[in-house]
Amino acid sequence: MGNIKVMSESLTNKIAAGEVVERCSSVVKELVENSIDAGATCVKVSLIDAGMKEIKVKDNGKGMDREDAILCFTPHATSKIRNENDLYFINTLGFRGEALPSIASVSEITLETTNKIDRTKIVIKGGVLESEEESVINEGTVMTVDNLFFNTPARLKFLKSFYTELNNIVALIEKLALSHPSISFSLKSDGKEILKTTGSSDLLKTIHEIYGYNVAKNMIYIKGSNDDYDIEGYVSNLNITKSTKKDMITLVNGRVVTNQYVNRIIKDAYHSFLMIEKYPIVVININVDPTIVDVNIHPTKQDIKFSKMDTLEELLFALIRDKLIVKNEIRDAVDKEEEDYNYFNSYDLNETLTVNERLNDTEIKEDIPKFYEETKINFYTKEDTTGYNATLETKDEEPSLMHTLGLAMGTYLFATDEENVYMIDIHAANERINYERFLKALKMREVSKTDMLFPVNIEFTANEYMKIIDKKEFINSLGIDFDEFGSNTIRVTSHPTWFLEGQEEDSLKEVFDMIVSFDKDFDRVKFNEHIAIRLACKKSVKANTNIGILERETLVKRLFECEFPYTCPHGRPTTIKYSKYDLEKLFKRVV
Repeated sequence: MGNIKVMSESLTNKIAAGEVVERCSSVVKELVENSIDAGATCVKVSLIDAGMKEIKVKDNGKGMDREDAILCFTPHATSKIRNENDLYFINTLGFRGEALPSIASVSEITLETTNKIDRTKIVIKGGVLESEEESVINEGTVMTVDNLFFNTPARLKFLKSFYTELNNIVALIEKLALSHPSISFSLKSDGKEILKTTGSSDLLKTIHEIYGYNVAKNMIYIKGSNDDYDIEGYVSNLNITKSTKKDMITLVNGRVVTNQYVNRIIKDAYHSFLMIEKYPIVVININVDPTIVDVNIHPTKQDIKFSKMDTLEELLFALIRDKLIVKNEIRDAVDKEEEDYNYFNSYDLNETLTVNERLNDTEIKEDIPKFYEETKINFYTKEDTTGYNATLETKDEEPSLMHTLGLAMGTYLFATDEENVYMIDIHAANERINYERFLKALKMREVSKTDMLFPVNIEFTANEYMKIIDKKEFINSLGIDFDEFGSNTIRVTSHPTWFLEGQEEDSLKEVFDMIVSFDKDFDRVKFNEHIAIRLACKKSVKANTNIGILERETLVKRLFECEFPYTCPHGRPTTIKYSKYDLEKLFKRVV
């Protein structure tokens, strides 16, 4: 007699439960997603002991008849798909038919449901039907899960602490509420209400209900589409950052997913705007034809594969990057409570305005100091420590609206206009100027270069030398010409004209170091970004450097001519602004 046996249904359900039901939040996820698929507009979740003792999910969806109420606990029984072709057109959150039988196999579950004709109550314990009777509910479905993992003590043992399990559930409900702003969600734990949304269909209002006033007023609306994708949602400006990625919420056709590649695109869009290890708050929905995505790659359905990732990357990156450049303002040193209040409350969150109408009402105005038209006077002296030919521009008819006041501690430049005082970090500001200058030069199709009066010899290790020779064509395209010159040595005969004068050899070494540090997946865009940042950092004026009056004026002007003058390439602020109102508050002239 053979050794292979067919497992019992009870055993297979428990094995499936190990994949689908990892913790209390997994149960809540499956039950709430069923409520959403049932067309509910109100979902109420209540917990006892963070769900370890009881989880109850109540909705006002379409409910089930008696036959479906019993059948839904059978493995792979589902109303979501009928045949193989339906797998390519999945528009529901659930479709496997695994969740309910898996949950029922490791808990005591009570189902009450009505479709306005049948009213059914079913009790199942450990996967075994214990009773079936008529229910008294008048609407939707109530699913109660008691004593989770009572018959699998090993799994019960590995549940986390009360607060960990509760926090996981709260995070889940927050994401589901953001993915379905038209549905009202509430969450109670041991009788105390923790979270509630109104189901207003307004995503910005839902963000306000979950994250609060300060986050909501700093969100930027994005919307765009191409042949494959439609993207709509909100991203935070530079005033709001997080230390983890957990608030980068990506939705695909209304489903909350975690895709590392999408997260990388979003983080890249903030590159040089945010400091390292800082992340934005993002709530975006990607609408796409179900045939070009695959949600059937993990039992929890929380990951997804895109078949046209290149077009998604191009659209998403451009949408976020362009909005950041246009919308963000100089960071204020003091919270302008009165101004913020007027700005954010220029419309009522309860009003039924469309998202586009809201956007027009809350347009953020650029707050860049105005410079008068000027005639250029070129000068360059040994005292010019900012690393570029300073240009001071003057006009006799009218004074500048901004002028510098002085340098404090050799690092912080003070300037003022009619309404504000600005404190500028000279190193960060010069970094931003040089970064944008270098990046622009690196993107040019035609490179201007100059021959070196005295060629430079650079020696490498054998491994580095091989990489340099392999990338010779690319290096030549940067405007750097070189010849092989003995063992593991090259002789550089020309360099691009955008290298800073007097620092050409150091800049060459930085370029070569960057090239040899790249792995086999060499990327021109990444290289341009990295080398522009590295050169900008190393070749900019350092802190504790006394720069002259002409250099100060030029630095300020060049900074605010930048495409994005508010941060250095590493994400540190270049400028802090005090308005007249801020100063009067500090000196108690106003309350």
